[in-house]
Amino acid sequence: MSCYLRYMKDVLTEADLHPEDKKDRKEVDLSIRKIIGMKAEDKCNLVWKEVKIWLQDENKKQILIEKLKND
Repeated sequence: MSCYLRYMKDVLTEADLHPEDKKDRKEVDLSIRKIIGMKAEDKCNLVWKEVKIWLQDENKKQILIEKLKND
């Protein structure tokens, strides 16, 4: 499911997201997948690989944060 969320605490904090339980984490995971163009059924490690690319690009990182705020 959301194997990579623990590595995104700073991004989630900036987006004012604080997933508390499994349901919340799944919702955040699905939102991230949608934003970066991945499918719900894509394996977690592939999603994390793409997320890391977004996090290394400051513009993409800001887009991700803004879309998470508004989703």
